[in-house]
Order: sequence, then C-alpha cells, then structure tokens
Amino acid sequence: MDKTQIKEKYKRFKQWQRRPNTFQIKSDEEHVCQCCGHRFVGNYCPGCSQKAEEGTIGWRSVRQSFMDIWGLGSRSLPRSICHLLLRPGYLISDYISGKRQVSFPPVKMLFFVAVIIVLLVYYLIPLLLGNAFDVFGGELDDNVKLGDWLQGHFAWTYFIIALLYILPTWIMFRYAPRHTRHTLPQGFFIQVFLCVINLVLSYILLLPLALINYTAFLIISWIVLIIYYIIAYKQLFGYSIWGTLWRVLVVVGSTNGIFLSLLELFNFYSLNQEIAQESPVVNNALIYLSYGLTLLAIGWVINLIATKLTRKEFKLTEP
Repeated sequence: MDKTQIKEKYKRFKQWQRRPNTFQIKSDEEHVCQCCGHRFVGNYCPGCSQKAEEGTIGWRSVRQSFMDIWGLGSRSLPRSICHLLLRPGYLISDYISGKRQVSFPPVKMLFFVAVIIVLLVYYLIPLLLGNAFDVFGGELDDNVKLGDWLQGHFAWTYFIIALLYILPTWIMFRYAPRHTRHTLPQGFFIQVFLCVINLVLSYILLLPLALINYTAFLIISWIVLIIYYIIAYKQLFGYSIWGTLWRVLVVVGSTNGIFLSLLELFNFYSLNQEIAQESPVVNNALIYLSYGLTLLAIGWVINLIATKLTRKEFKLTEP
C-alpha cells in the first residue's frame, strides 16, 4: 500500500467521522400505522413513532425484545461505543446539537458499561485467576477509608470526577469556534460520554495490562486518556491542536487539584479527633485547592486574551 492509498483511506475515514449516518426513506409507499391508524409516508409514524415495518409478532420480535434489554437494538450500545472510540468529539457534538438518535442514551450507556466492568473485575477475573487476586495492585492503607471506598467503587469515582470537569470545561471552552457558549447541561452530557470512554479504555481495553504490571497500566492509561481527551475536545470545540492541548491540560490539572482537596478533607473527617489534630490533611487540602483554582484562574485569563476577537464577534451577532 503506497502513500497515496493511505492518504485516500485516511481522507475517507475523516469524512466518515464527520458524517457517518445516512438516513433514507425506504419507499414512497403509503403506510397505515398498526398502533394509531395514522396514514403516512416514510420509515416512522409521525403520530406515535412506531416503525412502518412493524406488523404481526414473530420470532424477529422475540429476538429484538431480548436485544433491547442489553442495548443491542436500535442505537445499539456496541455501535455507540465504537463510534465513541473512533469519533469521540463528533459523536458528542451530534448528540448535544439535538441529534439524539445517533447514540445510545449516554447515562444508560454509562450504567451498562459500569455493570459490565463490575462483573468483569469483581467476578470473572477473580474466578479465573483465584479469589486472592487483586486487579488493583494491592490493598490501600486502612486509615484511608474514602480512598479504599473509591478504589472499590471506581465507576462512581470516575463519575464524580467527570462532574467536577463540567465547570472548568465551560470556562475554558465557552468561546470555542464550535458550540460557543455551550451550556452546563450540555457540559453534563459531554462529561458522561467522556466518562464512558474513560471506563472502556481503562477497565476493558487496557485491563490486561493491569494484570501484568499495575504501575505500567496506570501510566499508559493516563497517557492514552489525555490523548483521547485532546482528540475529543478538538473535534467537539474546533480549536487547533495546540489551542486544544493547553486548554485540556488546564481543565485536567485544575479538576484534579480540586478533587484531591476534596479527598483530603473527607479523609480528615474520617480520622479520630486525636489523629486529626496532628494531621496535615487540612493543609494538604488547601494546597491542592489553591493549586487547582490558581491554575484555572490563569487559564481563564489567558483564554480571555486569546479569544478577544471571538468574543467581540459573538457580541455583534448576539440577538
């Protein structure tokens, strides 16, 4: 395969990333809806949304019912995860722009992925490798009760961190070329999608590495996730690679600082009174919080300067 063929394949892949879905009317034939009796032309009834092909119940209906339980029907879970991995920012952009039918519902997707990972990590792997096997690379200190809980409830941990990403993302990307002034509710769904990517990459695709070397798993996971976040934010908001890179680093750094400060405070309240008086936990929490807020403030100022022209143009076009 020469360079020309590689470039052509990459060009087709980029085109697919931007426009993967083609919805066509199957025929011009008039249908009568079996549910509400509405007469229409197209694939779905405009009155009740039932499929035009829906007729008498057969074995296909039985198969489809079982597939729908596990998210394998229309807007299937595997298909949505595949699109999320191959075109993360474009899929998220489509969804928050109003194209709800392009993806499996994101919150439901997060729930299903978390259930699959729990079954895999806590039941299947210990069953295959022995009950004493610890996929997380060892026990934590008994004094770190919250950290122990977070390690055992990693899906909730990722979701909590994802929620903390909403405001920094809104601050750093609110004047982006695409989705300018995106709303906080849109930011919620952005982070849910990114949380799914996080879980799928870390605890499904990269999990075999954790079984071999847990330290290497942590390092490679962080590198892969940062790369994915940069790709997703670039496709979603339309900045250049460098414009996206420094904004993502500000978002990740400030969010981690805030999360670590909250973690230290929860650990402080879990200690008994005598240990708490001698503990540097509060000072550590203030250091982490100051770091997170300072980094976000610096990023906010730089972003205002960098997007000065964009903000002026937005004000001129604002109704």
